[in-house]
Amino acid sequence: MRKRTALALGVAAAGAALLLSVGGTYAYFSTSAVSQPGQITAGNLRVEVDEHGPNGASGLVGLSGAAPGGRWPASSAESYTLVITNTGSLSALIDSIDVVVTDGSRPNLSEALEIRYSLVPGNREPDWSRGSGWVGLDPGPVLDHLPGRPAPLGPGSSSELHFQLRWPNGTPEYDNRFQGAETEFMFDVSLGQA
Repeated sequence: MRKRTALALGVAAAGAALLLSVGGTYAYFSTSAVSQPGQITAGNLRVEVDEHGPNGASGLVGLSGAAPGGRWPASSAESYTLVITNTGSLSALIDSIDVVVTDGSRPNLSEALEIRYSLVPGNREPDWSRGSGWVGLDPGPVLDHLPGRPAPLGPGSSSELHFQLRWPNGTPEYDNRFQGAETEFMFDVSLGQA
């Protein structure tokens, strides 16, 4: 019986050794791959403004010899133009257009002047009937003087702010104090995501 036990143990040990050697050398094929990284780029908002005088020349208002009763440009068919262009990659809304009086004498000539605005999509004539009417050339928001809000500007699209200036006749006592007075103003334009 001892021989059978020893033989059985020997066969079991050989079988275990065979199983271990087969399991240890068993191999299979495998492979793996990694995708390319995805890229997400944020869009941007960018605005450019271009200024044109009534004759189409670049530049905004440049007047000398202004006097009560004057109007600039002299014809109601002409205007100064501020072209507002969305040069970003996202659709945008004109959040604000503000008049900023940047310089002037005391008294500042802006106190005597009036301005009217018409905001239209790019390359259109002003529509004074849907504009602001005549308002003081005061610092502050232009859009508050216009009916409704401007339409969104797609990338590459423009709107035009047409405007005219005048010095209404006042009393000589009021107007005389502005002889030799000066003013400077500019427009500050902000876009927001549509």
